Amino acid sequence: MRLLNWTLIGGGGLVLAVVSGVPSAATDQAPLRTRNVVLVTIDGLRHQELFGGLDRALLDGGEQSGIEDREALEASFWEATPRRRRERLMPFFWKTLAPRGIILGSRVDGGVVSVTNPHRVSYPSYAEILTGQVQSAITGNIPIQIPQMTVLEYIRQGLELEATQVAAFASWNHFPYIVEHEVGTVTVNAGGEFPLGMQSEEIRRLVSLEARTLSPWSSVRQNAFTEGLAFAYLEEFRPRFLYLALDETDEWAHARRYDRTVEAIRKFDQTLRLLWNLLQSMETYRGKTTLVITTDHGRGRTAADWTSHGEDIPGAEEIWIAVIGPDTAPRGIMRDHPPLQQTQIAATVLSFFGLDPDDFNPQAGDPISLALP
Repeated sequence: MRLLNWTLIGGGGLVLAVVSGVPSAATDQAPLRTRNVVLVTIDGLRHQELFGGLDRALLDGGEQSGIEDREALEASFWEATPRRRRERLMPFFWKTLAPRGIILGSRVDGGVVSVTNPHRVSYPSYAEILTGQVQSAITGNIPIQIPQMTVLEYIRQGLELEATQVAAFASWNHFPYIVEHEVGTVTVNAGGEFPLGMQSEEIRRLVSLEARTLSPWSSVRQNAFTEGLAFAYLEEFRPRFLYLALDETDEWAHARRYDRTVEAIRKFDQTLRLLWNLLQSMETYRGKTTLVITTDHGRGRTAADWTSHGEDIPGAEEIWIAVIGPDTAPRGIMRDHPPLQQTQIAATVLSFFGLDPDDFNPQAGDPISLALP
């Protein structure tokens, strides 16, 4: 396959990927209804909150939770049952998206999805998502170029796409190192950088507003700007593969602010609503797009260690995956499913395009069969 030149635009922390797939002639797979894939990652969102909503142990954690107004947080998000709590926290995800696809990794329902790299921090886990295997050279969050071709690069090569058709928008400024092995291969916007080639009125407004806004974090752009740029790009360029990577949940957890972490999860749910509505408003995407939503790592399970993740933190390996699209059976939470791994995400995305995961990386995990027809 010929490999086209890509335009480097920038970097980010929340990652959203939209991939539009045409089956490769190299496979015998029947054409799928999926024409685009959106991959969304939200940094460090625990399965405990996703499936159970507000965590009572952390609500009552005192100084270990860092909640400024406990009564207000409880009034906003507490309900009597896990189902009602998760729907209170993430109403769009659970009432609109979940019934249209499958949700994997509910450990209380016998579902296990795990990180396989031993480090259980962000860069090694994003590398595992995007290459389908543990990258031994990536042992921490030092910004070095990923040593192997990523799924973004392979999609562009395999489908012979123009540079604008595969793009990543991220809040964390490390993402230019994470999403491409060969610099300049993919369109990427991350951190505080903005794409110079996008001249719409909305882009100019976002650039001006961001320039007047002080982020709490030096290496992370606020998610609202990342998603705003990604959505404007989606409307202007109609990419077939868009990767959106968001970050604020992890930052507030590290700051030991459970109230802000919970509020960031609610805002993430609002992002998913805006994304879904935008996709449904365009013929290019409506009824032709699969969403793959996941997190890079878990966190500690207790009030003492919920802020942390890493090789010594029990629970940091525990993640979840959601797949919603026209080729995935609408079954909601999958109970007692076989153990799954983070290494399987790349092959699953490629399968929606009819591309051969073994050709991409023979060491990658197998596609998630539960997500496919």
